[in-house]
Amino acid sequence: MDRGRRIAVKYRMALAFFATSCMAGMSVAADLPVSGPYRSGPFMVRQPVEWTGLYFGANAGYGWGKYSSNITFTGSGASGLTNPVPLFPGTSINIVVPGPTELSGTRIIGSGSPSGAIAGGQIGFNWQAGMFVFGAEIDGQWSGQENTFTVACGPGCTATESIKIRSLATGRGRFGLAFDWFMPYVTGGAALVNGLNNLSMTVAGTTASFAPLSHSTLGWTAGAGVEVALWSNWSAKLEYLYISANGATKIAPIPNALGVGFASTPGEYRDNIVRVGFNYRFGPRGGPGVLEQPVSVRDGYAWTGDVLPNLQYATDRANAQVAAAARAKSPDRAPATTPVVTRDVAMQPAPVASEAAPVARPAAPAPRQVASATNEPQFLTADDDVYTDAIVTETKPARHVAKKRPEREEDESARMKRIMAICSGC
Repeated sequence: MDRGRRIAVKYRMALAFFATSCMAGMSVAADLPVSGPYRSGPFMVRQPVEWTGLYFGANAGYGWGKYSSNITFTGSGASGLTNPVPLFPGTSINIVVPGPTELSGTRIIGSGSPSGAIAGGQIGFNWQAGMFVFGAEIDGQWSGQENTFTVACGPGCTATESIKIRSLATGRGRFGLAFDWFMPYVTGGAALVNGLNNLSMTVAGTTASFAPLSHSTLGWTAGAGVEVALWSNWSAKLEYLYISANGATKIAPIPNALGVGFASTPGEYRDNIVRVGFNYRFGPRGGPGVLEQPVSVRDGYAWTGDVLPNLQYATDRANAQVAAAARAKSPDRAPATTPVVTRDVAMQPAPVASEAAPVARPAAPAPRQVASATNEPQFLTADDDVYTDAIVTETKPARHVAKKRPEREEDESARMKRIMAICSGC
């Protein structure tokens, strides 16, 4: 081992001993896996979710509401009675009086609370400008909301109504604020409610059922909701709508068992809907949704080197410094052009001190020269793009080195062993 390599080894061992001494007490970190060197990557901004595009989807939920009943009866004859009875039957005197099932002047006032499940689909379009999202949506719902109630309509008169909301349809505008994958919005527009009223009455002991009163009532709706982008083109929403519909009066004939004439009722509905839905959007993909794995961004600052200097580099540098010092003390100083040292030449055994002249080394092949403007040695590092087709060597002058005393070598070996034992114990 030449002097330069011994110096490099000592430097490296001193650095290792200092590093391990400073980190005493943190030896638990040795049990953690060691990752390879990191390389800093470019800073990447997360792309937000895009809401623009045509979409369609399905929804389901629950509705509860209120139906107000206000049924009136009108006779079809000149008298306006629904159950006219002749006062003088069998005579030409045409005088009629109300019969036992007379309903003229009777009014059925009551209310029910239809409730039940709803399900349907929707189609719409969104256009996003910055964080503002404008859109429109049309939806149709099947409804299972129904309710039955009974009211008194006079002495000896009871009425039973069965109210059912069969379907709903809305056409609404939407306005939302996009916070990446989360978008709250408000909505409002027109609503159409199709209802069915089944009425049966018992008057003076006579029970009869009316023809179903089916009607579609136009009204308005307003509400709010939130929509969440699950994936880039899939989203889920939670929505509440309030519907108010007051339509035209519907008419149904009075059963013959109760008389002649018509029953009329206006359709008045107040409905509340809570539903969840899923949409698929046709449009730009945009950024990832809440359920997608975001693009991992590597750290902007990363360690790219080893903790300790490279041993080969330190050895080459020490050898070069020793060679430069030897040339400076030599009477025949080396020329200005200094060859590049890429590999150490094996040293010959040093002569004894009593010999008059040093023993010359065997002749080496002519080294490849690299021009240099100074006398300082030139070095090749791992980053230099230099390729050699032959081994470049330098003929070093023989040095008179006296043999070390055995006891000094033993002391140095023991000291090295103690240092290594301390390092391994850390």
